[in-house]
Amino acid sequence: MLGFLNGPWSGIPNLVITIVLGLLVVTISALAADRVGKNYAPLIMVDLMVGLQIMVNFVSPKECTLTVGGQEFFIIAGSLMYPILACGDDYLNEFYGPKVARASVNSQFIARILTTLYLIWLIFLPNPAGSEENYKSFATLMAVVPRITIASIIAGYVCGILNVHVFDRIKKKTGGKALWLRTFCSTAIGLFADAFLFTVIAFAGVKSIAAMAQSIFISLIIRVLSGSLELAFLYGMRALRDKGLLLKGAEPVTVVPNLGEAAAEA
Repeated sequence: MLGFLNGPWSGIPNLVITIVLGLLVVTISALAADRVGKNYAPLIMVDLMVGLQIMVNFVSPKECTLTVGGQEFFIIAGSLMYPILACGDDYLNEFYGPKVARASVNSQFIARILTTLYLIWLIFLPNPAGSEENYKSFATLMAVVPRITIASIIAGYVCGILNVHVFDRIKKKTGGKALWLRTFCSTAIGLFADAFLFTVIAFAGVKSIAAMAQSIFISLIIRVLSGSLELAFLYGMRALRDKGLLLKGAEPVTVVPNLGEAAAEA
């Protein structure tokens, strides 16, 4: 078993397990949100996507290797999160429309910036005398690498907006048919932009062109693999909807201030 996860081909099972775990999080959350929230389910899902985006803060600085055929390939752990984020946004786009999906991407962007700034503030708060080791440990664990963080935020936002836009355009062009086409194209285009922008902004002048090209190439392989699993997820969720097990009797989501009650109280 240990050789399966650490051997010369360990990159494949580690990658598959990581993506499957991420899809399980999205799937269980979508089903739970539908059962608990009903018409507010998309808002719950947006909250989940924001939480996953914040999680990228903590994994973006981590460098990973995926070993395939004894060859080690370099990748950033945060890159493994974006196929899952794209999957969640595609789910929102397919079942609740592009406005909700775009709101999810914008919310993720705002939350990522604000939580990053807040985290930096917390890291540099004064520590009491005698707890220098605690401070160093916390600062190391929660380290915010400026260039990588900026690259991650920019690339993630561009990726999300492209993904939502392409998905919606193809859906309209095909009259709601060919789910596989809009899923594959939107994910491929959005995540290629993410891989390219992140790698160039984060590592240009630091890593060799060959290392950056390798990172982009591995990211694309991850996109293809995750895209196949995402298709299974979306078709599965659509089958549940068609059987009345998901989105049963759902109405358009409208959350507006109740001005009538506010005026009455005044």
